[in-house]
Amino acid sequence: MKKIKYNKVGDYEFPSLKQERPLPNLSRFGREYLRILKEKHPGHYLALRVRDELNEELIRFDKELNQQYETFVEQYKISRNITEELKKQDQMKWVKEMNDIKYFAKNMLIDEYKYLILIW
Repeated sequence: MKKIKYNKVGDYEFPSLKQERPLPNLSRFGREYLRILKEKHPGHYLALRVRDELNEELIRFDKELNQQYETFVEQYKISRNITEELKKQDQMKWVKEMNDIKYFAKNMLIDEYKYLILIW
């Protein structure tokens, strides 16, 4: 017969029904999604944890947003004519433009998904 393990929380002891898996390594988008789930949608967050689907959801969301981020960066590089040629000619301008593009793409994605998650 298996022995039941208990976790003490304050003055109470709760049984450990399942072994919790540690969170996966996530990029900024996955960590932001996790934060929004915990703060804005605690019911959904707990439901994912109970069904043991939180890690899969975080990984899927993280991969999806990273792919969109890379796509946006490439599109903005093309639209602003940021090339390797510019990198050779004027490195400081290239760095400035790339930083602007990355900042804009990151904030656009986070703002878009914050909005979608909030209305969900």
